[in-house]
Amino acid sequence: MAKFETALEGRDFNALAGNGFQVSEERHYGYVVLRIRSSTTGAAEALANLGIQLPSALGVTGSLDTKLVKWISPDEYLITLSLSQKDAFIKDAKAALQGIFAAVVDNSGGYSLLKLSGEHVYEVLAKNCVYDCSQFLSEGKVVSTLFSKATVLIYRLDAQHIYLMPRWSFADYVFQALELSSREFR
Repeated sequence: MAKFETALEGRDFNALAGNGFQVSEERHYGYVVLRIRSSTTGAAEALANLGIQLPSALGVTGSLDTKLVKWISPDEYLITLSLSQKDAFIKDAKAALQGIFAAVVDNSGGYSLLKLSGEHVYEVLAKNCVYDCSQFLSEGKVVSTLFSKATVLIYRLDAQHIYLMPRWSFADYVFQALELSSREFR
């Protein structure tokens, strides 16, 4: 059996831990891209059978405990779910969407997921992010923006945490930017 490694395997996340800022890598998730138009005939029934609801623009539905659906564009959604459920979900989605103009693609190797928290999280984000997360990133909202020089998805599910999703190839770069910009809070 192949060993699963993330883009940040071996990185010391304790080096980013301080009184006012913490980062952890959420390792046990898979990512599935769903391309579909909600107005397509049969889409609503197929999605209901899969137990997912498409969010409105810049929104999220579901949860990380089940399936989290993030709006990426008017016809693209990124679903985060447990790695152990990913393959079965893809099989079920392809069957449920048979005959419907849609695409289901495993993109689990494409992203890293970082969970940020602490009283200084917005200050660290402000040093790197062009989007004003403290002002405009409300609970249940997802945005695609620049983090330093890397494109990332950022979203909030609750008041205590912000999730940052860099592409796999930029994960180490984002980690280093977080390390540098959080030094004063350790």
